[in-house]
Amino acid sequence: MATKSDRPVWRLIAVLRSNLPLGSGLAALLYETAARLHLARKESENVATDDGVGTVRAVGSEQLMGTIGGPGFLATLDTPAGRCEVSFIVTREGVDVAEGEAARRREEAQSWN
Repeated sequence: MATKSDRPVWRLIAVLRSNLPLGSGLAALLYETAARLHLARKESENVATDDGVGTVRAVGSEQLMGTIGGPGFLATLDTPAGRCEVSFIVTREGVDVAEGEAARRREEAQSWN
């Protein structure tokens, strides 16, 4: 997904709880993985990058924090700073960005056929 340069990651996810600070690279990894899970309606996905290795799981329900809501996710990652456990929401804006990117990719693929 092209979200890293399109919009600030903090507008695409809302972290409910994290036992370690999240850098922008790790936040982008969580967003991109969660967006894929949400669009594919999958339960979990393993991730492995320089920022962390572990699993992102869909909670299976919409979460709400004040006026920010969206599908909820849990991540457990081993990072250079130690084990990181994160509870987060993909915001409505984040879902919209992911859906728009998926539609763009589908249109592009169809134009090649």
